[in-house]
Amino acid sequence: MGNDSFFKPNYTPPTAFYFSVKFNGFDQMDSSFQEVSGLKVTIGTIEKKEGGDNNFVHHLPTPPKFENLVLKRCLLYNSKLDRWCRDAIEDFKFDPKDIKLALLGANGGILASWTIVKAFPISWELSTLNSTSNQLAIESLTLKYRLFRKD
Repeated sequence: MGNDSFFKPNYTPPTAFYFSVKFNGFDQMDSSFQEVSGLKVTIGTIEKKEGGDNNFVHHLPTPPKFENLVLKRCLLYNSKLDRWCRDAIEDFKFDPKDIKLALLGANGGILASWTIVKAFPISWELSTLNSTSNQLAIESLTLKYRLFRKD
């Protein structure tokens, strides 16, 4: 007597390696990333003791806390995204951008998407440079954002 609406025949869970990132106002090359992490929201709680009853505590929810978004890609020079980051980090000129993150299926169709609202750079990092390795130079961009929502 279970609910069969959750089970679809021939259902294949989505893979996490096929996704797209789109910044409002930037071209496709600026939105090519090899890794995205930090899409996380947490609701905290505060404790409130019951008046007169020391054996009982209420847990009240606090506003949501959103983690930092981390984007990684091969180092690109003179891109609009690079200029946007440098304006914020070097010149303290912030221009928050909305970002669309989409999980894609094998046919390129969107399986799920999220809108990240008012993101701005707070950190930029270059991967370790190593003369005994032939790996690409990877830049990591950390963004703070107001909120995200599932589309």
